[in-house]
Amino acid sequence: MRRIIVLLLALSLLGAPAGCANIQDDGTRTKTEGTLTGAAGGALIGGIVGGLVGGEKGIVAGAAIGAAAGGLIGLMVGSHIANKKAEYASEEAWLDACLNQVEATNNKLKDYNKSLTAEIAKLDKETKNLQAQYAAKTADKKALLAEQKKIQEQISATNDLIAGVDKEIAGQQTVMEDAKANNRSNEAALLDAEIAALKRQKAQLEESNKQLANMSSRISV
Repeated sequence: MRRIIVLLLALSLLGAPAGCANIQDDGTRTKTEGTLTGAAGGALIGGIVGGLVGGEKGIVAGAAIGAAAGGLIGLMVGSHIANKKAEYASEEAWLDACLNQVEATNNKLKDYNKSLTAEIAKLDKETKNLQAQYAAKTADKKALLAEQKKIQEQISATNDLIAGVDKEIAGQQTVMEDAKANNRSNEAALLDAEIAALKRQKAQLEESNKQLANMSSRISV
């Protein structure tokens, strides 16, 4: 499995910038690079997460899950779109770009949370079975420790996503305040609704981590 993860890493590093080489406009290049880097990073993290809960088959499924969250991963790379107002021809174009980003991020987060919920359900069954096997002395302490490590790594990966959501919330709140200050009430209202949705998605990620922490405690030895 380690070899496959290394391959995913290599592909993500090679693939992210390749699609941007012929883009001449700096603003377009910046946005495109962010999208490609996000998708590559999302596939990488998703592949690792999938591998943790499902072996090599899980890597393939996890990569797809991670790619769906690519926009979120992209937020962790470089400056937020909120700080790129000068790159746009008008305030309207910048606000439209910010709205497009937050809408896309919410959609990808929704997909990611749905997939993560399914993976946690599988992991929950797996840990319960392992706990029963340990009680029956058909599994040893080493197996429980290995399972616990998987869970802790998933918690760490989810924390990284939560950090990305926090960055998006902070950036979009800055944009919303700018819209209000410039009497762009419609855009401000739309941004406010999307920020509220981001907070709900973040809460779901945090709930997933609580479930994972409970699983980890359950198999502590």
